Amino acid sequence: MMSRVVRFGLTLMVVGLVAAVCLGLTYSVTRDRIAEQEELREAKACMEAMPGVKEAGELEEDRELEKKAREHIPDVEKIFTCDSGVIIILKVKGYGGPIRMAVGIGEDGAVKGISIISQNETPGLGANVEKEEFLGQFIGKTPADQLKVGESVQGITGATITSKAATKEVREALQAFEEIKGLE
Repeated sequence: MMSRVVRFGLTLMVVGLVAAVCLGLTYSVTRDRIAEQEELREAKACMEAMPGVKEAGELEEDRELEKKAREHIPDVEKIFTCDSGVIIILKVKGYGGPIRMAVGIGEDGAVKGISIISQNETPGLGANVEKEEFLGQFIGKTPADQLKVGESVQGITGATITSKAATKEVREALQAFEEIKGLE
């Protein structure tokens, strides 16, 4: 006769294994769909970040530029080129986790647009990083501009860490642009 503890342990182990197998199967079924949705979200953000780009087919990922830019700016994830300039995707740590952002920079070196791809900031505070009132203040900024929260950038009240993270992303995108501009 098995003791109650051993029987309870075996039951718990079997339930855990069944749950793990079900979770694994669910992931394998949904993995491609999740990746597809992430690509669509990224393409939409890139088009929003570069006015004039009407479809994702106008964008071309440049892995060579990405590699070179990452040597100096590790937060760079991807770089897309188009007729109007470049779109740089970066990821930095915000208050609630990573903030992924697409920054469109024209041939003249000025920010043309910004779009948040994903963020997990506090609703009503840090999540305001997606609002035009915050992102709009970066439009027209160039590598020569000193971007600093509280000086040249109006931060989000109650979300200092998020404001600094987003400002850092724009500053790094402009630095990456300078790096790749010298490489082309």
